[in-house]
Amino acid sequence: MAENRVVIKINYDKDKHRKELIDPKMVTVWHTKRILVAAVILLLLIILIFSWFSVGETSRQNQSVPEVSPNLAEALPQSVAADRSAIKPLPGGQDTQATQGSRPPAIILDKRVVRASINSVIKNNEPGEPIKSPVTIEPNQTLELFYFSEIKNMKDKVLFHHWFKNGQAVYKKQLDIKANKSKLISSRKLTAKDSGDWQVVLIDKKGKLFSEVNFSVNP
Repeated sequence: MAENRVVIKINYDKDKHRKELIDPKMVTVWHTKRILVAAVILLLLIILIFSWFSVGETSRQNQSVPEVSPNLAEALPQSVAADRSAIKPLPGGQDTQATQGSRPPAIILDKRVVRASINSVIKNNEPGEPIKSPVTIEPNQTLELFYFSEIKNMKDKVLFHHWFKNGQAVYKKQLDIKANKSKLISSRKLTAKDSGDWQVVLIDKKGKLFSEVNFSVNP
């Protein structure tokens, strides 16, 4: 009787290959080019955003209108009107005469001011010819000068005429505006003792400067 034999064969290599198929290895692949392109795009976006904010801030600063605080009213001639040679007066200002170096005698800084001038004669609320600077005053002589300014579209506002001599405030007149179009007049009597550089300005309660006139007095 022939013997029954059972033969068991174990293929270790196949079992190892099967295990590798069952448990695959994790492989990480870095896409360097894609990462580099994304970084460049992000950097460009940051630069564009920064440039946009810088341009906007510069534009806002250029559009801002400087105003003078009421606490600095006495320093107005030095801080605001120290040098007006680069300012072009608006139509209505008397800018044809040469006074105090390159400073025009009348400067209008707001479109609501129609006219501004310094005069020696006012008749029927209308000014005569603007004075020519420098003004010469003889001893024992008195000369009354008038600051004339015509405004529009400022009804119910409170404005002021400020007179300055050599940068020091010497006279202030309050002007209550009751009509859409008004003529404002203030005056000052001067003598030979009042020689120096003079300036008269039109401002509001907050110190906003609307117009100014400049002249000098010689004894």
